[in-house]
Amino acid sequence: MVQLPQAARRVMAALAELGLEPELTDLGRGRDPTAWACRLLTRDGDVPPMAAGTGKGWREEARVGALFEALEHYLTGPALFDPAAVELVEAAEITAGPLRDEACMVLLARTPAERVACRRYRPLAGGPGTPVPLFLSVPWYVETQAGGLREQAGDMCDYAHLMRYSCNSGSAVGVTADEALLHALNEAIERDAFSLLLVCAFLSTADFRPAVIDPVTLPAELERVHAATEQLIGSPVYLLDIVSDVGVPTMLAYAAPTISRPHRRGVGTSLSPVYAAWRALTELLQSTLGEALPWSDAPHRGELAGLAGCPELYACGRFDLTDHLRSALTVPFASAERVPEHPHRQLRELCSILAVHGYTPYWRTVAAVTGEITAVHAIVPGLERFMLITDGNLVLPGPRGQAAARDSGCPGDFPTRPSTAGRPGRTRSSR
Repeated sequence: MVQLPQAARRVMAALAELGLEPELTDLGRGRDPTAWACRLLTRDGDVPPMAAGTGKGWREEARVGALFEALEHYLTGPALFDPAAVELVEAAEITAGPLRDEACMVLLARTPAERVACRRYRPLAGGPGTPVPLFLSVPWYVETQAGGLREQAGDMCDYAHLMRYSCNSGSAVGVTADEALLHALNEAIERDAFSLLLVCAFLSTADFRPAVIDPVTLPAELERVHAATEQLIGSPVYLLDIVSDVGVPTMLAYAAPTISRPHRRGVGTSLSPVYAAWRALTELLQSTLGEALPWSDAPHRGELAGLAGCPELYACGRFDLTDHLRSALTVPFASAERVPEHPHRQLRELCSILAVHGYTPYWRTVAAVTGEITAVHAIVPGLERFMLITDGNLVLPGPRGQAAARDSGCPGDFPTRPSTAGRPGRTRSSR
């Protein structure tokens, strides 16, 4: 496991190799925990597309995290995009493959002869690869300004109706490929659990009682960041256990919307429930501190006009749990046991858990720098990505979400997996 000082040296070496220099800002202005922002500049002082990010946690952890996130966005952005690596695949082949249960496949199936830009992914457990449409993982690719790159790739697909399902969920960078993949898979599980929470809270006819953790039962460091986040926001912060049937600890730190602002949230997943809660709370702190940044998505989160025609979807987008919290189950924070420290062992355990539940992760290397720092994208077919509704995108849940709505298989109803591990890590070992 790479310690924080070594990770900092490696990311700075990678930036130097790419001819980039970081411009760092402490968003918390002396807070600890805090958030940092980073923009990457060329040696001429220009800011390349997508070359910005934020980090969270204790002061140095947050600063190094901002460097890595900015590097991730640069490596997965248009600056290094290779049109020659694009594979054009007919929609009929995609909809018949492992991605057949993705919600957007209904749209692709309408034009089976349409050729869609893809990259080839391989399963982590080995076996034949599969084409994965670029629009699922690269939001900038379907935007107007990327038209020239699509033309170079020979991509004539009309993404007007597909782009609502585009997000970078499952993209990650790490000091090793194992670390990046662990981060990516945890994010896929996290987004699935959050998606199921939305379904069960607002689309299911069954009564839903979320599980809210009693803050007095939190370990000292988590209690501290919880209090700091409440002070920053100026309103109650609820920490919800939203573990799904997959069983990997997942936590939601939540502040309800008000008349003047949309909801705020942070979500975290890890084999360690302590680290999952830490990530959720610090992500909420990070997103709040980052709202004033020019590249913040906070102004867009409340733009739900496209959902106004469907009250149920609008409720999902607004994500107001106030009524549900009145009847919430108050639960103690789970006791802890150790999890493997090395990312490779954590990754192996995570893949085993997914396999037991019938899910196969697929992945590809997006870029590698200095021989070790690696950016990847991973997707787990069958897991939900309905959380896009909270960005105002008119999307529908896939078969898994639809089944949860019918059967009331919802976060809070699932038995909590025996909790694991110790204190929040101060390295970038992953979620």
